Amino acid sequence: MTGGPLQQVLAAFGSGARSLDEISRRTGLSRASVDAAVDHLVRMGRVEARELAAGCPDGGCGTCASGSADGAAGCGADGPSRRRSGPVLVELTLRRPLR
Repeated sequence: MTGGPLQQVLAAFGSGARSLDEISRRTGLSRASVDAAVDHLVRMGRVEARELAAGCPDGGCGTCASGSADGAAGCGADGPSRRRSGPVLVELTLRRPLR
């Protein structure tokens, strides 16, 4: 693949890659480089990240990885919580440029 890491990640994502590991395999970039590129693309607004709820934890609202620092529920958050403490399922969506 040609182009810089951001272009490579966008191209792999746009051509149907389903996971960050798959993007790494398709591009030849390390997983750490793919993670950094995706984080940067999310900050740029080129990729959207949305936490997917898998049900509430036994401890109730605020105890899941998307809960806020004050213990409030994090359900419906726009993106992964910076405070996440365990695995969180995140859906990445490629944003198409406005024409």
